[in-house]
Amino acid sequence: MIAAAIVLMQFMISTRAGLVNYVEGQTNVYVHQQVLAGAPIQTGAQSHAEILLNPGSFLRLDQNTSVVLDSAELTNIELHVVEGAVLIESVELDRQTPIRVNTGNLRTAILSPGVYVFSGNTAAVIDGRLRTAGSSITVKKGHEVTAAGGRDEKGTLNPITEFAALERWSQQRSLELARANAAVSGDRASITSYTNSAWIYSPLFGGFTFLPLHSYRSYWGQRFVPGAAAAVPGPSGSTAQASPPAAASGAPVVRPRPSPGGGAPVRGSSGRPSTGASRGHSGSAGHGGGHGHK
Repeated sequence: MIAAAIVLMQFMISTRAGLVNYVEGQTNVYVHQQVLAGAPIQTGAQSHAEILLNPGSFLRLDQNTSVVLDSAELTNIELHVVEGAVLIESVELDRQTPIRVNTGNLRTAILSPGVYVFSGNTAAVIDGRLRTAGSSITVKKGHEVTAAGGRDEKGTLNPITEFAALERWSQQRSLELARANAAVSGDRASITSYTNSAWIYSPLFGGFTFLPLHSYRSYWGQRFVPGAAAAVPGPSGSTAQASPPAAASGAPVVRPRPSPGGGAPVRGSSGRPSTGASRGHSGSAGHGGGHGHK
């Protein structure tokens, strides 16, 4: 069993954000690709992409979206939305090294675990807390901030937004990642004593999931159980595991947070920039500061 786990799980070390974990439809990136700082990540119509940031933080691109990672260092992650919309789900976050997101004329820093949507000149906090860079306005759950007329204006988040489809897709990803988490954490032959959160490869689901240091329930209700990741610490405590692609997704999204739901996964094939669904994985892992919200 242990030998089989070693064969199925090949290790690689990464201390940078920007690894492509999953693509669907037309994109200019492919699974396993390490996107370099300054290089655009783009999706076409009816297409999505999921990028791994620091351990437990996922960047998900809506259709017709372009994003650039300005800095991919795990302790200095910064990106800007060129066009379209992105959703960031952050499970664990070190307050000393927030994820900085710029969109339009708005400059922000994500301060806590949560779910955030960025588009145009607006940042919406579905769950969590962020701060604007210029005016130092703190925006909490259920609110949004918009850069308008040379100033940042805070308002109440509209519960029905144009980004509902992006939320649905993100919940589908969260559901499949939770299933993979359960499969990996239950396989004690592939788990060793480990003291940090990490990305970990699931042979059963053919992709990477998140293994938290502490139990975590996502905004949409999916449970991620802790465990000891079978990985080797990298130069900055960062680790990752890689293996051949193939993943899955499924389930609807509803606000406010529902209880865990089901849904049959939809299978696809991994690959490079393409038309049609493409599933895959890549991983960048290490220890994330703070604990996941519950």
